[in-house]
Amino acid sequence: AEMKQFAKSDTSVLKQHYETKLHEMEQEKRAFQKEIEDLRHALAKLSSSTDECSHKMKDNYLQKLSMLENQVSQLKKKQDAHQQLLRQKQKSDDAAMRLQGEIQRIKSQKVQLQQKIKQESEQFRSWKAAREKEVLQLKKEGRRNEYEMHKLLALNQKQKMVLQRKTEEATMATKRLKDLLEAKKSTRDAHGNRSIRDSGLDAND
Repeated sequence: AEMKQFAKSDTSVLKQHYETKLHEMEQEKRAFQKEIEDLRHALAKLSSSTDECSHKMKDNYLQKLSMLENQVSQLKKKQDAHQQLLRQKQKSDDAAMRLQGEIQRIKSQKVQLQQKIKQESEQFRSWKAAREKEVLQLKKEGRRNEYEMHKLLALNQKQKMVLQRKTEEATMATKRLKDLLEAKKSTRDAHGNRSIRDSGLDAND
């Protein structure tokens, strides 16, 4: 009941309350023990008396002594119970402190983990953006290279056609030159033969 009454109080307040109760019980127990000692001394004095009045007093003292010893026994039990509660409270406080320390450690780890996740997310976003930019650049270069390749292929094809045309023109020119040379040769040969024939006729004449 006392623990429930102080449940909402600070731990130090509850501990102080139990320590005060233990101190009060200890003082009460000492008072009882002092009274018991006084009764025992009184009983020792009455033990040698045999009159009826002393006998009644002795009975009263014994009854009171029994009651006081019972009260002292009850106080000891209460003291033991309070000591046990204090020990349990101390254990509970120690466990609470350990738990609080563990909670703080987990919170600290959580903050560190969140910071690490945030940092790694930012790094990943930066890496992803860089890769996407690089891919776009490569695609752009690929399109430019493809355009250059088509351009070179067209130029090559054009040069082939020019070369083919010039080759054909050169072949035709060579053929015309050859034909011309052949024609000149034939003309020269024919002219030479006629000159010889003309010279022969002159000789015969």
